[in-house]
Amino acid sequence: MKIYTKIIISFLTLLIISAGAFFINNRFNNNASLVSKTQNNAKSMGINPLTGLAIDKDKINQRPVAIMINNLHSGQPLLGVSQADIMYECPTEGGITRILGVFKDPSAVPAIGSVRSSRPYFINIAKGLDAIYFHLGGSIHAYKILKSGYIDSIDLISHEKFMWRDQNRLKNLGLEHSALTSGEKIIAGIKSKGYKTQLEPNYKYPQKFDDNSQVLQGTDANKLTVIFSGYKSTLFTYDSENQTYLISQFNKPQMDDNTKEQNSKQNIILMNVKGQNMDNTELLSLDIIGNGTGKYMSHGKIIDIKWTRDKDTSPFKYYTTDDKELIMIPGKTYVCVLAQWTHINVE
Repeated sequence: MKIYTKIIISFLTLLIISAGAFFINNRFNNNASLVSKTQNNAKSMGINPLTGLAIDKDKINQRPVAIMINNLHSGQPLLGVSQADIMYECPTEGGITRILGVFKDPSAVPAIGSVRSSRPYFINIAKGLDAIYFHLGGSIHAYKILKSGYIDSIDLISHEKFMWRDQNRLKNLGLEHSALTSGEKIIAGIKSKGYKTQLEPNYKYPQKFDDNSQVLQGTDANKLTVIFSGYKSTLFTYDSENQTYLISQFNKPQMDDNTKEQNSKQNIILMNVKGQNMDNTELLSLDIIGNGTGKYMSHGKIIDIKWTRDKDTSPFKYYTTDDKELIMIPGKTYVCVLAQWTHINVE
């Protein structure tokens, strides 16, 4: 009996040792595989020139997409804006504003919009980014530019298969606020047009990003209100926990209906430009080639800056008031283009 007991104990001991060895070996292999996968992922990552944040290396030289986004009170909430690398909010006719959303890689964005009509200066901004431009209609002046072949563009009015009408928005907000597109449809549209997808060989987005930015030496700015008109103001409120600025408008958060969360951006740029009416109409012209003043806000601080742009195929360049290149904190950016009638309040 004792012999059998010893045999059983020895067998169990051997089984436990074998199981332990298998577990340790398997865990080692899994950890080694995980480390290898992490290293490979790290090697495949580069820096997005529009944000200073990580992006797949094969996306670095990909042309961005610039999309006209509705910003009327009756057209809220917006969709896709939280994933935009840069947002340009500019005044248009009648005291309203419209947004140009710029996406380095829109492929994973499920819905963007609502998409609205074009204006000349939005086309001009997109051109300076070597972007492919999406819109739904446009002013007479905008169409004159677009039909000349000035920029690679897709008008969703004549390319409806690259958009859809959201039935809930159509029912509750109306036809003009219902047109949406997506990353998948954008890529399909670009492919159908045969547009080149890589930046021009000599193109370089000039913005520098680093955690050691001049803005950290600026004055406190926990809240900034941009008053475009009696109809439209945009409010930026600093969220110190997440080191970003929460965006509000129409006395409500600017929501992204994809995520059901308030849109926010790490960097806020204000650009002072000269605006004027075109051809005795309400339509505007904005002088966005040349130079001007502005402000840069990030991490709860704000400084005065300058902007320059020497031609329409170039992006905006930003400098400090002592003519040094502006270094921005890595992150996404919200740009407010301010005509001379616009006012700001900083708290």
